[in-house]
Amino acid sequence: MKKLFTPLLTLLITGFLLVNVSAQTVIYTEEFDYNAGTIPPGWVIDAEQPPSWSVNVSQMAGGTAPELYLGYSMAAGLSRLVSPEIDVTGQTGLKISYLQYLINYEMDFGEIIGMDVSFDGGTSWQALWEQPLSTLNIPQGEYSYYFAVPSGASSVQYAFRYDGNCYAINLWCIDNITIETVVNNDLLVASFEGNITPSVGKNEIYTVEIINGGLTSQSDYTVSLYKEGGEELASIQGETIDFAEKVTYDLSWIPEEDETGNTAVYAIVQLNGDEAVDNDQSELLPVTVQTEDIEPIEIGENFTPAKFLPFNFFQLYSQTQTLYLADEINVDGEAITGIKYTALFDEDEEGVEVHMMLSETDQNNLTDDWLDPSEFTEVFNGTVNFKKGLKEFYIPFDNAYTYNGGNLIIQAVKSYTVPQLFTSFICTYDSTSQRSRAAERDDQPFDPLSIPPWGYCVDLYPNITLLYSNSTVNTSEIQQSTHNVTIYPNPASDFVKLQSDETIVEIKLFNLMGQLVKHQMPGTNELDLSVTELKSGAYIVHVQTAKGLTTQKIHVIK
Repeated sequence: MKKLFTPLLTLLITGFLLVNVSAQTVIYTEEFDYNAGTIPPGWVIDAEQPPSWSVNVSQMAGGTAPELYLGYSMAAGLSRLVSPEIDVTGQTGLKISYLQYLINYEMDFGEIIGMDVSFDGGTSWQALWEQPLSTLNIPQGEYSYYFAVPSGASSVQYAFRYDGNCYAINLWCIDNITIETVVNNDLLVASFEGNITPSVGKNEIYTVEIINGGLTSQSDYTVSLYKEGGEELASIQGETIDFAEKVTYDLSWIPEEDETGNTAVYAIVQLNGDEAVDNDQSELLPVTVQTEDIEPIEIGENFTPAKFLPFNFFQLYSQTQTLYLADEINVDGEAITGIKYTALFDEDEEGVEVHMMLSETDQNNLTDDWLDPSEFTEVFNGTVNFKKGLKEFYIPFDNAYTYNGGNLIIQAVKSYTVPQLFTSFICTYDSTSQRSRAAERDDQPFDPLSIPPWGYCVDLYPNITLLYSNSTVNTSEIQQSTHNVTIYPNPASDFVKLQSDETIVEIKLFNLMGQLVKHQMPGTNELDLSVTELKSGAYIVHVQTAKGLTTQKIHVIK
């Protein structure tokens, strides 16, 4: 658990966490309802080279036109767009909220952006928030910050800060600013994150950030981790937290066998007398619990956003191939069962058609041409949902791929009905490597089994996590366990026979996505287990006897 403190005790919460404001009073609003092309009355630009702030007839921040707008220009250096003075006489703590959308440029020159406040007429400034501009967007949404008013202060000004070359931005839109009083007792979940593919029997840490949005310091509260359906997984007693302060808690969860498959987890902060209970719970975090033999391989060394790998959303159809080196994977003979990417989406995109195929090669680049997809193995053909924000997303393979130790090629083909202008996948830049090849178009889908008629190479590869089964059982022979359980034939097409010296209490059969596909409690020493309804692929069999649990891998062929 970590405690973070800033001079003004100010912290960000996103729109879905905003509180019920029935007990609060709005003391200031600004909707920028002025003539286009002007600076709002009472506002000033403090800069040696003033950037192009003005009112614009647009509504990209999420409100209604007009709105405040900063476009790119050749101005450079430190600048602030400063509000008029606002009366805060008698106030001790406030919250400022506004709509915002920042669409970035693909070049990063080291700019810093942020929001500052001043209680002395602009002589000194303190940061409410700041961050490197980088090349990622700030998605459209409502953003809020808490701040303390110094004793004796009678006015406040806030300012939007831009420090650097204004040519490095496309646009920054802001609207519907409010400043309001806060209640006495209000703890809220500000953020929640953790592994979306935990494995059975392995300890996973889920991180929760709590903010005190009320004027009263709090110490008698709990922070808990829950699974969808209301089952508590972990809980911790909170420490003292003052107004606008943030405390980070790590909550532990070890998934059990019967939790394999798709579910969701979330965090809750519980405080007796909380006056704004609407913000006590985080969003649901979808997770897919893997079987105990599943291990991750993370590949990617830096953080370089790219808009065309592995999927190009600017155009309707795309096809890419990316090479991952054998020494980055460093396993042999294992079954790859799924893949995770990290991406920033400005909007939810549902039902995206994705087709993925894998192969291996002794080539270490894709400079000359595409590899022939007709020789690849199909691992996924379906739809994927991409959620707004910077998130990991998981694609569980329909068919596991047996990796044989070569350089791995991943082909990703995407089709969608509408273009998405602002999407970034997190990649690694590897100079002169030519590890990825891409093509895109709008007129027709790509054939996943054919080489595209054109394409280009780039020195980028998407950062990924490969999930693989670390089972070392020999699946080409009849399998004998330490608990004297025999399973045969293997591979099988119609049924497998299970025999044991002990009574077989329970049998569970999982696919390599961690989903339970069969469950029986025979109470006999032997039985025939039908697999006729199963797809071709690898499966994990859990056999429970009085002597313990046996886990073995089988293959189903049709």
